[in-house]
Amino acid sequence: MSSVPQYQTTTVRLPKDLYEQARTAVKDAGAASSINDFLVAAVAEKLQQLREQEIDAAFAEMAHDPEYQKSAIEMAKSFERSDWEAYQVSEAAQNAPRATKTRSTKTKAR
Repeated sequence: MSSVPQYQTTTVRLPKDLYEQARTAVKDAGAASSINDFLVAAVAEKLQQLREQEIDAAFAEMAHDPEYQKSAIEMAKSFERSDWEAYQVSEAAQNAPRATKTRSTKTKAR
């Protein structure tokens, strides 16, 4: 079941030079199939940027939150042992001598 998008018609006034640049981008550069699609994409992109800024601001606040800092340190400490074990396994795997490939009987016969 797919939902059909609903549209709201609105009037937008653009500075003439901005309109001309958008029209050129659509017409010559193929940036969109129409100015309407170009504007919809531009508004959607700007809204995405604003959402990302809100998320970034929330994460920035965490740097100043003593409760979060305490919780993060406790969590990191609880994983210290498993992190160290994973590191050792990774190092051992990287430093292990590599087995040389031997030819099978089939390969030797060719």
